[in-house]
Amino acid sequence: MYHFLFFLLGSLLTISIAQAQSAELRIKNTSDRMLTVKVMNSNNGRLFKKFIVYPRASYTEYFATTGSFFLKTKAEYPGREPVYEKGNPFRVYVGTDGYSVLTITYAIQESNVANPLEGKSISRQEFERDN
Repeated sequence: MYHFLFFLLGSLLTISIAQAQSAELRIKNTSDRMLTVKVMNSNNGRLFKKFIVYPRASYTEYFATTGSFFLKTKAEYPGREPVYEKGNPFRVYVGTDGYSVLTITYAIQESNVANPLEGKSISRQEFERDN
């Protein structure tokens, strides 16, 4: 059994004087699996953005406006079954007084012991849906 560890390290509101502000979602993949990440709009359930985070790598996605989202992820490793998950909703803020900076770290731990921090497992079919 695979346990997918999902850590939301923090949401920081950063004050900025720059006119072109963007919220940031930083994904750190500490696993040996390739992550396909879908950022889904919480209000309508539709796909907002899709990207890949390679093993032992990071990726930053930028948001121009305030909104609520959740992530769907697929973690793949050659010769093993993919692991699919749906994360909890999160909110990003972009305003004249600052913007959100969120960091999420993903790790895969091969274990038979349940992990209370793991997200909700989803099927491949649910992952593939973009609405």
